[in-house]
Amino acid sequence: MDFVRVIKNSNDLEKFIDIPESLKNRKVEVIILPYADEENSEQSEKRSLRGALSKYRNGGLQAQESDAWSQAVVDQYENH
Repeated sequence: MDFVRVIKNSNDLEKFIDIPESLKNRKVEVIILPYADEENSEQSEKRSLRGALSKYRNGGLQAQESDAWSQAVVDQYENH
C-alpha cells in the first residue's frame, strides 16, 4: 500500500485541516493513506457465513426437516 509521511509545521496545515489548539505552532507528523470506500472494503473483507449459526443447531430437529412441510400440510388439512 502506498502512503506519504511528512513532518510539517501545523501553521502550514491550518488552511486545510482544523488544528486543535494544543497542536498549533508545533511540528506535526502527517500521514496520508488511501481511503477504502465501502465498496472496496466489502470486497476485500468477504468472509463466508457458512457455519456462523452452528451453535444454534439442534441435531434432533435436523432429522425432521426433510418431511416438515409435508407433515404440516397433513396436520392442517387432514380433517377437511
